[in-house]
Amino acid sequence: MSEEKISPKVIRAVIAVGMLSFCGVVVETAMNITFPTLMKEFGITTSTVQWMTTIYLLVVASVVPLSAYLKRSFKTKSVFLTANLLFILGVLIDSIAPSFALLLLGRVIQGIGVGIALPLMFNIILDQVPMSKIGTMMGVGTLITAVAPAVGPTFGGFVSSHFGWRFIFVLLTPLLLISLILGVI
Repeated sequence: MSEEKISPKVIRAVIAVGMLSFCGVVVETAMNITFPTLMKEFGITTSTVQWMTTIYLLVVASVVPLSAYLKRSFKTKSVFLTANLLFILGVLIDSIAPSFALLLLGRVIQGIGVGIALPLMFNIILDQVPMSKIGTMMGVGTLITAVAPAVGPTFGGFVSSHFGWRFIFVLLTPLLLISLILGVI
């Protein structure tokens, strides 16, 4: 009996969405390290700066349940492109944000993109991976996302102390562009 194989196209799709999800979790945990810097730069209080995380997680949690609707209503590639482009737009806004309000707007846009991307990776795996390989690919997908919280604070601390907090967003941009290219292919 021949063993079922995962097509290279599906592997690229999972990697593309996985990279997007990874970046979403990394940026969330990396930005927590920057709270004192942001408070000083924007002249805001602790309760205000915490909206960086709160608004992002609130938007992600609000968008994730829409994944079933999005899956039924749109092509997977369109959903991926929307998620990726929204995240890139949010990153670009945040990298140049002159005010805390604009920084929050960028975080909301990123949250929408990540909220779409997180379940999309698992939807792709469940829909397009052969049944005999689903467990392995679900493990890979979970690993991609689970590593990010461990990487985020170290990444955020290193980047913000050596280059400034805005470079957290700048340095994620190439990964997001690679993700976009893989997803388009």
